[in-house]
Amino acid sequence: MAGIERQYELVVIGNGAAGDNIARTLGRQGRKVALVEKAHLGGECLNDGCVPSKALIEIAREARRHPISWNEALARVHAVQLLVRGNDPGGGFDRDGVDLYWGEARFLAPGRVAVGDDVLIAPDVVVATGTEPGLPPVPGLAEARPLTNRTIFRVAQLPRRLAVIGGGPIGLELGQALHRLGSEVTLFEGLDRVAATEEPEVSLELQRIFEAEGIRVVTGAKLTRAERLADGTVALETADGRFVVDDVLVAAGRKPVIPEGLAELGLARDSRGFIAIEPCGRTSVPGTWAAGDVTGKFQFTHYAAYQAHHIAKHIAEGVCEPIPDAIVPWAIFTDPEIGHAGMTEAQARERGLAVATGMLAARELDWFRTTGQVEGFAKVVVDAETGALLGAHFLCARASTLAGEACLAIQHGLTDRQVAGTIHPYPTAGELFRWACARAVSARQRT
Repeated sequence: MAGIERQYELVVIGNGAAGDNIARTLGRQGRKVALVEKAHLGGECLNDGCVPSKALIEIAREARRHPISWNEALARVHAVQLLVRGNDPGGGFDRDGVDLYWGEARFLAPGRVAVGDDVLIAPDVVVATGTEPGLPPVPGLAEARPLTNRTIFRVAQLPRRLAVIGGGPIGLELGQALHRLGSEVTLFEGLDRVAATEEPEVSLELQRIFEAEGIRVVTGAKLTRAERLADGTVALETADGRFVVDDVLVAAGRKPVIPEGLAELGLARDSRGFIAIEPCGRTSVPGTWAAGDVTGKFQFTHYAAYQAHHIAKHIAEGVCEPIPDAIVPWAIFTDPEIGHAGMTEAQARERGLAVATGMLAARELDWFRTTGQVEGFAKVVVDAETGALLGAHFLCARASTLAGEACLAIQHGLTDRQVAGTIHPYPTAGELFRWACARAVSARQRT
């Protein structure tokens, strides 16, 4: 029935990792919950991010052994999405006590959200609307109609020559995968190295691996203009010359999606435009919370779920306690993978800490030799006096998994000696972390 005001205890806007977690948690507790979603269940990760990109990466790895057509690759990607999504078009929300509304949410007042002709009223509203691809301010780029992570999985034909703008996780992952599936890829990064959040050794080695595969990497790139030409190709003007490609994939930043009407209610935003929140997750608008990527914190599904867990608890208990600090690991699913936990060496030194490091090449250990995946290394950063682990960084096969073990060790205050003294199964990739820690112990003993 349209046009009816409906009373709830909680309204959640957005069904990504954060919104889904909060809505289901409170719904299962017996609260009356409404969830609003404008496009599709599962958020960016399931539909345009983690799930399709990781499926494509695995398919592209297989394509190194035998060719796979673009049509077959897309069909397999979409099959994986269906498998992850499940066969219930309503997402099973009715079983969790959640009413699902399809449409665009619009704030009328604090605690009053319009969806079409319906008005949802609740003392608490959670904004979990995520982000969307951003375009760098290059003249002509928007008019050139570039691809993004939201459109690449629906193009009918793989571009023969592809420019990738952005050397962060999305650009690196998709650039390598599309190259392995048949595109001639040129990757442009405005900074002086790709994967700029990582240790310099990781960035430089990954660039070397990319170039050895045949991917052209242009760092320090200054794009001055983009133009879609009459024949359908795209010309990119740079400070170093002109590049003509068949299409462009933009992977250079994200921008928050803010529901209509929220700004007029006095919503505070940070310098990048993301929703500013108190340490507990509340916004400046009474009764309104924000969770996930729209807050501009760590933009990872696993952090959104962590943040959402605590916000759900705060709403349920009527408290506003700081979300506990935690070490947030991440991975970049290139081949080899990047795994990151804790501080880099430079970050530790910037904090005035005396540090020591331990490095070990993957090719020195038997698991990597026996599997033939010998590229890469591990680097650990420790307190030079106590050996307490401060950071661990991996560029190797299974680095994404190694980052989880390293995060556990860092968060619980383990030392390099304690990790080195812990038995790991042989032969496994996990030994790389152990013996890198042993190298750090030796480095400290020499100083």
